[in-house]
Amino acid sequence: MQSVINTVKGTALGVAEYLTPVLKESKFRETGVITPEEFVAAGDHLVHHCPTWQWACGDEMRAKAYLPKNKQFLITRNVPCSRRCKEIEYCEEQEKVLEPDDPDGGWVDTHHNDPDDVGLEEKVSEMTFDTKTGRVLLSSLFQ
Repeated sequence: MQSVINTVKGTALGVAEYLTPVLKESKFRETGVITPEEFVAAGDHLVHHCPTWQWACGDEMRAKAYLPKNKQFLITRNVPCSRRCKEIEYCEEQEKVLEPDDPDGGWVDTHHNDPDDVGLEEKVSEMTFDTKTGRVLLSSLFQ
């Protein structure tokens, strides 16, 4: 049954992609959607600064003409994790719903009572986006 649902979803997404034009101007501020050029620039920035990320070309049948052949999607591998999966399994007591009146259901802060993350609030005080440079700025990482 799940394979039928996935097939229908895949077909619907393919039709929607066919009917939706590729962006020529950025609509990131309005809708959160970026142009292919912005995607490639952001991916290059990510790959340059984070060695676990890399570009991949993927299947030629699914390649998008508006993206370079060797930059079809991003993949990450060998990401170090300090804890085992068993240690971070779902636990309702470690969840906290932020902004519950939000029509989308609010944000969920997972592991907010995690003993390994004590003092996180003191470490990050503010994060802003500089529209001129297109970079995220941490105004005060440690107080």
